[in-house]
Amino acid sequence: MKHLLPVILILSGIVVQSCVDCGPQAELSARIRFNELYELDSIYALNAVSQEPITRQLTDGTPRQVDELPISLLSDTTTYIFRSGQRIDTLSIYYQRIFRYKGGCGFVTDAGEPATGRHYYSTFSKTEIDYNTYVRPGQQPWFGSNPGSGISIYILP
Repeated sequence: MKHLLPVILILSGIVVQSCVDCGPQAELSARIRFNELYELDSIYALNAVSQEPITRQLTDGTPRQVDELPISLLSDTTTYIFRSGQRIDTLSIYYQRIFRYKGGCGFVTDAGEPATGRHYYSTFSKTEIDYNTYVRPGQQPWFGSNPGSGISIYILP
């Protein structure tokens, strides 16, 4: 019985270290940050299956940041409409959808920088987009298993 606990601890450590990081297990989303205080009344994602995640973030989030807006995997672009008082702004982001096989996971979904053409269309005064992978290579870390940062958008209204 004395030797059973160390054996269990060692085996559980080996099992956890051998887990492959398969990336996000839900719909991909873009992170949006506003560089100035921007009181949003509403955000609408065109052709989104549900507006509920966006509405929930507006009531729970801070005025400067909306963390996760869903991106469409049916096309290489997603358009958002932002409303603040009488002001209405539009942001269309362009990306390349990536479907690939990753050993131990099967097929994974990722999105990256478009190979050619524009990266966005925006009516905001300044917009920047950073493209990173959603699926990190290699093994899942021992602690702090977070997916890659994905698409990050910085907006100056």
